[in-house]
Amino acid sequence: MKVALIGLPQSGKTTMFRSLTGAGGHREKGALNLGVVKVPDVRVDRLSDIFQPKKKVYAVIEVVEANAPHASEKKQGQSALDAAFLNLVKPMDAFLLVTRAFDEEGLCEPRADVDVILGEMLLADLMVLESRLERDALDRKKGKPGMPTDEREALEKCQALLNEGKRVADDPVLTANVLLRSYAFLTAKPVIVVANVAEADAAADRTAVLARHGLPVAGLPSFACCAQVEAEIQELPEDERHEFMEAMGITEPALNVVIREVYQALGLISFLTSGEDECRAWTIRKGTPAPQAAGAVHTDIEKGFIRAEIISYDEFISLGSEAAAKKAGKYRLEGREYVIADGDIIHFRFNV
Repeated sequence: MKVALIGLPQSGKTTMFRSLTGAGGHREKGALNLGVVKVPDVRVDRLSDIFQPKKKVYAVIEVVEANAPHASEKKQGQSALDAAFLNLVKPMDAFLLVTRAFDEEGLCEPRADVDVILGEMLLADLMVLESRLERDALDRKKGKPGMPTDEREALEKCQALLNEGKRVADDPVLTANVLLRSYAFLTAKPVIVVANVAEADAAADRTAVLARHGLPVAGLPSFACCAQVEAEIQELPEDERHEFMEAMGITEPALNVVIREVYQALGLISFLTSGEDECRAWTIRKGTPAPQAAGAVHTDIEKGFIRAEIISYDEFISLGSEAAAKKAGKYRLEGREYVIADGDIIHFRFNV
């Protein structure tokens, strides 16, 4: 899964990127900074203690810092986020919208900055919609079949929604419509707002800080953090981070909040595989049936899926070992219709 950090120039995106990926945790690729964030999971740690595997692998989130044109490089009247930038972020699964809230003189306007970016996304989607519908109308005028009726109707509903100033994501039916997925509408993707506050507010009540800056925006999960302090936390050795956080009055690093919010926004869960070779967490969406979950491990396993041998993590830990779990008859065989639950420990049976 890929999450893009977006925001206006001087919002602190690059510092926020460091706070998530750690020092030296990124590489340049054109207008994108790329990084990988490991998702901490005590279940993987505990299973590794039991199985002593050769490898321990956490789930990961790919974080991308997308760089908009700097204000000094923009021509008068040019939009805040140009077409090239918007095309860069189209493939992303979700957005972390960083807004400046650390101006001690009170000159920053986080809510206005959020509105600007949301507005640019809305306009970008409208342009795609209008172009596609106009082309369809022209095809029909020439006697060509045009797009399927249900696809055109779905696009027209999106157009009406956007013209009201709403996001495609505001309509769950449209968001789930498979006919619209190829359009990769920006407003159909989850947006999590990050208010980048001053160091003085690093340990302040997050709800109060957000309210002071006119946040949250209705329907968008939001949280406040000081990107500079959070970056310093990630750059410390792990055994020194807790003491530093205590000294700063921070109870939870922003990284943990981001991971939790991204998982919730995208409807993600993790299942586990364990053994002597590897203990690992695999990320899938809620509601994924067993064969498709097997495909997350390898496409051949999905193709040749027979059964899934499953035990819940909590049951396994309560029994203490694989042998004890099998003796107690807690492993069960599930077929193609089984929907994977968060924390399932799975061994896939397949034949290719």
